[in-house]
Amino acid sequence: MTHISLEVGRNLTNAIPSNTAAGWIDPARLATARNLPWRRITKFALGAALLAVGGLTTYQQMVVRVSREAVINARVASVRAPMDGIVKTATTIPGRAVQAGAPIGNVEDPMADDARVFQLQQDTQATERERHALSRRVADLQQARTESEAQVEAYRLGRVRQDELRVEEARAGLSAAMARESDASAAESRGAALHARGYMADAAYERAQHAREVAQQDKVAAGKRLDALTVELEAARKGTYLGDNFNDVPSSFQRARELSVRIEETQATLDQLARKEETLTAQLASEQKRLAARSTAPLAAPIDGNLWTVQAASGEYVRKGQELFTVLDCSTVVVTASVSERDYNELRLGDPVRFRVAGSGREYSGIVSKLGLTSTGRSFAIAPEERRHQVAVQLAGLQDSDSDRCAVGRTGEVVFEGRGQGAVGRLVEGMRHLLGLA
Repeated sequence: MTHISLEVGRNLTNAIPSNTAAGWIDPARLATARNLPWRRITKFALGAALLAVGGLTTYQQMVVRVSREAVINARVASVRAPMDGIVKTATTIPGRAVQAGAPIGNVEDPMADDARVFQLQQDTQATERERHALSRRVADLQQARTESEAQVEAYRLGRVRQDELRVEEARAGLSAAMARESDASAAESRGAALHARGYMADAAYERAQHAREVAQQDKVAAGKRLDALTVELEAARKGTYLGDNFNDVPSSFQRARELSVRIEETQATLDQLARKEETLTAQLASEQKRLAARSTAPLAAPIDGNLWTVQAASGEYVRKGQELFTVLDCSTVVVTASVSERDYNELRLGDPVRFRVAGSGREYSGIVSKLGLTSTGRSFAIAPEERRHQVAVQLAGLQDSDSDRCAVGRTGEVVFEGRGQGAVGRLVEGMRHLLGLA
């Protein structure tokens, strides 16, 4: 390029007269000027323009601090598999808006250990069957007792009626004994009068006396018999049956009493089984909840934002801790940029910056919020390169922009204001923007 410039300069010197005061031009030299190599002149102009651009770029790189790469970025929250299993989800479109706590799928483990649940189900069913059997047994015993009590009542009524008739019979016998005694006494009185006058033999009179005594004893015996039957009747009315050839109660009453004891014992066992069944049912419900927690785990969005990545398809087997989804947190939008080592060492937190969106005239002002993103790079939607010097820029107006508020991935340029940002620096930046190098 220098050689071309010197050659063109010589030709121009030879073609143009050095003494313009003479007022005339040599025709030979004018012809020589007309025959100059215009292609070389054009190359000279192009080379000069390239040199100017190179110089401006060098000035910009040396004086004006501009990022190499800048991108709108934001933090992401990961949704990981809480257990091994098959993921089931209908949310498979990245960019879909989600709300915190909203379900986005679940993980099902088809091989969950349900042995404890199965054993509790068997125990509960066996206890329920036993309880039903005892309930039917109690019902049968109660029916048998009812029948025995009815038989006891029938026997009591019959026995009381029998005793009443026997008492009436004894009263009739007593009346007859009293009548015989009265007749015997009258016969003795007549015999005594006849015997005193000598009209009755001694033997006949003695028989009359003996008959009166027998009649008196029969009356006493009939009275005692009536008293005994009266006592027996009163006892029968109270449920106690007196006699020489049977117990104080009938066998039906004893049977009813035995049935009552068996009913109480069976009812106590039935109550124990009912309490056991309640305990088993509670244990089964608790174990089923634990099994459901072990076999199915819901997946929910941890924050409000947009679904950024879907790393597991529905029906895919996943391992515990495997990342399934990432949710973009639009409230943490920042700009991450890579800068040269020289600029990185000169930057400070809080330095003012301007971010220009590529391909547009939109600019946002902000400050440097973080230097170095190696340790936190994985938490961003677009991970910064670890071998580059990275900075994070906080832009206040970006959150209120409808066009760029959550446009993660949109690129641009970060201009660090300060040194080199005078009139010359701004002129250089404007020229680069005009030439399409910004």
